[in-house]
Amino acid sequence: MKKVLISSFLIASGFFGIMGGSDEVSAASNDTRPSVIWDDARLVEGQIGKVTILKDTGRLMKESNGGLKLSGTLKKGNTYRVYSYEIIDGVYYYGVGAGVYVKNSSDVFYKTPSAIKKRQMADLVMIKSDLLTDAVNGKLKGQDFIIKKNTIDEVKEKLGEPYDEGLFEGSRYYQYGKKHVYFTVLPDGKELLSSKYLVDSVSDISPLYVKNRLGSASIYREEYSEKDGTWNLVYKTGNNLIYFVFSGTEGKERLIYIHLMQQK
Repeated sequence: MKKVLISSFLIASGFFGIMGGSDEVSAASNDTRPSVIWDDARLVEGQIGKVTILKDTGRLMKESNGGLKLSGTLKKGNTYRVYSYEIIDGVYYYGVGAGVYVKNSSDVFYKTPSAIKKRQMADLVMIKSDLLTDAVNGKLKGQDFIIKKNTIDEVKEKLGEPYDEGLFEGSRYYQYGKKHVYFTVLPDGKELLSSKYLVDSVSDISPLYVKNRLGSASIYREEYSEKDGTWNLVYKTGNNLIYFVFSGTEGKERLIYIHLMQQK
């Protein structure tokens, strides 16, 4: 068989494939990966889809030479998380973890998460230790520009004109897409003062989630802002501060944005 593509999502995680059943449910209950509800189960970090077995079909194992060998049967009615795929001779093979694959055919049904679920997951997985590491160096994860070093002209040269721009509390903002915002000094400053990552309105991230993911050692302060009714969880990373700003009746219910700025 001729192999033409291997998905970059291939991972060597444990086999959490069955989303119903006994042993696998027990294993999944101890799974600490970020996840969101998807249909009647959970979409977890690293998962790109799920496959439901409509008719008993072959269970394929990856061999050391990269080939796939029949090794048992996947039973009708079971659903497996898909973490990767390969295309061999024009046919898709879905990787369900631990080197196990299932061939795409009329015997299986493959489904990918909706755009909303993908956005939710993107926000969840962004919050991990390398977010603080990047912040030390003056940039937010997913952004290529460094505050107090790069200029808005450099941003425009690479990204083009902003999606939106305007004035905000003594600075000018430049928004790119639905996620990234850069700030400069008024009236015509060029240097990037700070940057924001806007969390999707469909995401539901609490202060506890952030603390569990990033720890508490670097927390600089935690406070309620009467000015705008938000709760601010602030981490100190080198000379920079990274604000996690939450909305809600008590200011602690949902993360609305992450703001990186240099400590004054």
